[in-house]
Amino acid sequence: MSADGGVASADALCVWLGTLASWRQGFVMRLVERFGSVGEVLGRPPEDIVRHATRRARRVAGGPRTPGAKGASPEAVAGEDASDARRFAETLAAGPEACARAVRRRPSGDSVIAWCDPLYPAQLRKLPDPPLCLFVRGPSGEAVEARMTALALVPSIAVVGTRAPSPYGEDMARMLGRDLTAAGLIVVSGLAFGIDAAAQAAALEAPGGGDRPATVAVLGCGADVAYPRHNARLHAAVVAKGLVVSEFAWGVRAHRWRFPARNRVMAALARGVVLVEGAERSGARITAGFAVDLGREVFCVPGEAGHRLSAAPHLFLRDGAKLCESAADVIRGIAAGAPAGPDAGRGSSPSLAEDAVILDHGEGAVRDVLRALQAGGMTVDELSRRCGIPAAKAAAAASELEVEGLARRADGGRYRLRRR
Repeated sequence: MSADGGVASADALCVWLGTLASWRQGFVMRLVERFGSVGEVLGRPPEDIVRHATRRARRVAGGPRTPGAKGASPEAVAGEDASDARRFAETLAAGPEACARAVRRRPSGDSVIAWCDPLYPAQLRKLPDPPLCLFVRGPSGEAVEARMTALALVPSIAVVGTRAPSPYGEDMARMLGRDLTAAGLIVVSGLAFGIDAAAQAAALEAPGGGDRPATVAVLGCGADVAYPRHNARLHAAVVAKGLVVSEFAWGVRAHRWRFPARNRVMAALARGVVLVEGAERSGARITAGFAVDLGREVFCVPGEAGHRLSAAPHLFLRDGAKLCESAADVIRGIAAGAPAGPDAGRGSSPSLAEDAVILDHGEGAVRDVLRALQAGGMTVDELSRRCGIPAAKAAAAASELEVEGLARRADGGRYRLRRR
């Protein structure tokens, strides 16, 4: 029985637990450790969750404060902790069904996608502490559904880096955001200052189309919160042409512990992470570290030797990360790491499912794209429709033809054959 008098549905239970996790760091992980798995957690009656959460609240009462925003006073940190504790207690008392009704009572562009929903990204389920629901903002409910579906089918690449990049780093971020998007991939980032904003702004300006989101922003606050405020226009533009995603409930403010949590979601969503610039101890390095742990590809843009912002990329390059000097390096890298054959994707990460980028070396997709381009210039989306293959596979094939000198990408992102 739920706390509001009825039997909690699986969907409502996921939304309730996901909302609770918005206010308590590590909540889902501790539930998984206590009950054994996400499936076991969702199989418990809400009363068990309430008892577990209440006992833990008593144990940690009066303990050390969670670190707050950088530079925040102890009084502000204590006040924020108290506010989170109050909201956690209110959500716990409300129960699954009442909580689910409350968080879904939103404008049409705001959607809540539960762990058990078919739209939930399968690659996130492989996390040891997956978000049990996602709060997603787009221009409409229909657009959110179409773009979340595309997110499951089209490879995503996370582009991350410092909040204070050099001119070179910012130029590289813009080039990667533009070229990866034009090639038919989805750029994922955190909508922060610097590298994130540069890559996502360029992705929004790149040619694209269809239901594919122009870019996906993963936030360390509520999806309806423009943070930092300076990026409010960019936030609105991503809502209009892409998706804003968060595991934190509507209205949740940015808090230091929420950013590493955000970074693991970015790494899990993406097939690869591109680290453009970052100091040795940076949030971007954390994202790349999560990518390594999850078996994702890590690409690094080389920088000036000895420069502070080259430290994180060069560290990963020394440990075997792939060199990234262009979008073509990323496309070739994820293509080389994708499985082929009838068993591709079975028992492996969902990021390497049937729609994986596979280069066929003169056969299959490359052959089909080559034939299609004989009829004239086409974008990746047009090639995808013409050849009946996923956009990611069309992009990889077109890139392979470009590398081999058989095709070139012209203005507007249209590929054309080179005439010899």
